[in-house]
Amino acid sequence: MLDIISWLILNEQKAATVYKKAASIMSGDVEFAGFLTELASDEDEHWDAITKASVVAEGKKRLPDLVRIDKDTEEKIGGYFLLCEKRIETRRLTRADILDFIVATEFSEWNDLFVYVFNSLKRDCREFIPLAAKVQQHKRQIERFLASRPEYGVYLKRIKSLATVWQEKLLVVDDEEAIIDVLAAILEGEGMIERAGNGEEALEKLGRGYYAAIVTDINMPRMSGVEFYYKAAAMFPGINSRFLFFTGDCGGETAAFISEHRLRCLQKPTSINAIRDSVIEILRR
Repeated sequence: MLDIISWLILNEQKAATVYKKAASIMSGDVEFAGFLTELASDEDEHWDAITKASVVAEGKKRLPDLVRIDKDTEEKIGGYFLLCEKRIETRRLTRADILDFIVATEFSEWNDLFVYVFNSLKRDCREFIPLAAKVQQHKRQIERFLASRPEYGVYLKRIKSLATVWQEKLLVVDDEEAIIDVLAAILEGEGMIERAGNGEEALEKLGRGYYAAIVTDINMPRMSGVEFYYKAAAMFPGINSRFLFFTGDCGGETAAFISEHRLRCLQKPTSINAIRDSVIEILRR
């Protein structure tokens, strides 16, 4: 496994460099260049993660050694990089070229081996579970960008067919089932949705599992959203970064509460994009 990890470290570093240079070439398209810059940041994080994995792997004697890198794989991945790097050097890189590179590498053994390493480590080392979640967010980020441009539909279809590395769980809390239904429909692409009809029920669920984002109303029977937050924060310090309040009144006392605890708040009604973007911001934190 250590040979695989060393090879992955090299490729993550090369990928970050490719995306940074490509972003510079594509600077005339601000949205596309921003997308590539974000991918470069992802690859820097992946490099950091796989470097940490090498330290963990060196200290473990019983890691499964089930696969290896063959020469064909090394040459194929190397070929992807070589072609893209040549086009960058000659400044002949097109959007189609870089999208071909993204899709080809995401579908390659490089991605499979990355997932293999993290699946092997996350069983025994819980610190690698959040890293698996980050890998999945990287895939979702690519999906979101491709979905924003209809002309990239063929690339989107291929990326969506990739296996899920990690599925986030989202908790939606409201005493009106119709509102939960709407929120679940809006957010279903971002993870597995669980429901609660009030703060008391939500707190019970929170005690049994981890939720990457919690979208909650404030005025609810049995336990309000504010009381739910205070009890959740007592159980899990720092959970404020995972809360989004979706309520009919974000002013007055609510505004003071939101500001004091550095929380997010959207006032009903709001747009579908505002809800989705706020949750995505939580997931990408």
